[in-house]
Amino acid sequence: MTAEGNTGSATHQEPATGWGTFEAKGLGTLWLAWNDRGLLRISFDRFDDVVADQAPVPTIYAEPLTHYFDGEPEDFASVPLDLHGTDFQLRVWAALREIPWGQVRTYGGIAQEIHSPRAMRAVGQANHVNPIPIIVPCHRVVEAGHHLGGYGGGVERKQRLLELEGVRFHEGVVQPGQMELF
Repeated sequence: MTAEGNTGSATHQEPATGWGTFEAKGLGTLWLAWNDRGLLRISFDRFDDVVADQAPVPTIYAEPLTHYFDGEPEDFASVPLDLHGTDFQLRVWAALREIPWGQVRTYGGIAQEIHSPRAMRAVGQANHVNPIPIIVPCHRVVEAGHHLGGYGGGVERKQRLLELEGVRFHEGVVQPGQMELF
């Protein structure tokens, strides 16, 4: 999905033309890969399959990430993305991008939002394979009981990302007033 909102079916992904690292305050190193169309991937783990040369992270990606990790509300709307997935995954990822800074939704809430009310587990799977965490904020989705649930970067990172956004917890449970429930 580019900034223009391409939501077609799964398509062939252009290879990365560049990659670099970004130091995320308090969370470690992020690995970013991009091509001429936009950001392809972000990971907390080193890329072993990207053959492009390492380069400085372009300002169009680094500046919004710097704002975010400085604790400034950031919606990443200006960041061009080159997302590839199934139609369902693209719908989930588009819904995730609509969750405002400092708020969370449940897996069931996202399923309702994309008009697939019984697809809570599939929403979880789409979150699990989200290639651009943070910018496509899968960390903002929690379990129905308001517990954190899983996160590819680790539950501790998920909680730290949410705390950075001002989400309050008590014993691992999101406190009221920070969710829209469906």
